[in-house]
Amino acid sequence: PAGSTQRNFAKGSLALLLVLTCSTAALAEPKTLKFDQSTAAYKGKDALSAWTGTTKDVNGTVEYDSQTGEFIKGEVQVGLASIDSGNGVRDARMRNEFLQTDKFPTALFVVKKIENFPKFSEWKQWGNRQKGKIIGDLTIKNITKPVTFVAEAIYTGKELKVTGTSKVKMTDYGITPPSLLLITVEDSVGLEFDAL
Repeated sequence: PAGSTQRNFAKGSLALLLVLTCSTAALAEPKTLKFDQSTAAYKGKDALSAWTGTTKDVNGTVEYDSQTGEFIKGEVQVGLASIDSGNGVRDARMRNEFLQTDKFPTALFVVKKIENFPKFSEWKQWGNRQKGKIIGDLTIKNITKPVTFVAEAIYTGKELKVTGTSKVKMTDYGITPPSLLLITVEDSVGLEFDAL
């Protein structure tokens, strides 16, 4: 009957509308936070001294689901050729002999997951300042190793400022610790970043 056909058509149209609505929600555009006012640093030391090399050649992004606030992915690129420790001889050796920045100009940190931080949609409920861990893979000279940063983040709802610290071994990235006059730099190097 015509009435039955119309009812079935209406039910089918409603079902299709619900499917489309759900599909649209599932395919919500991710939001992206960009870090372009950032600093990265390494801390080295030997038996006689300690020093810090820094660079502002840092670019990073974090993507999160615009509806759920869940973290999706993130990455940070650091230009190694611009690292400055205040000692030109040391920096030249680091660039040319150890990091080989002519072949490997950047370091890449790909974020795999974050721990103990709230969802972006719930941040204000937790408080603006939070501490957690940022876990990912760090690639230097085409060698990739897992690295975990202990981090602190401040999220205002419009911008995110994150600071973090970690440690790596130079030998893990195929770098022999530099030595001069029988004094050798420690294999363990501190890593720091300040991202905004």
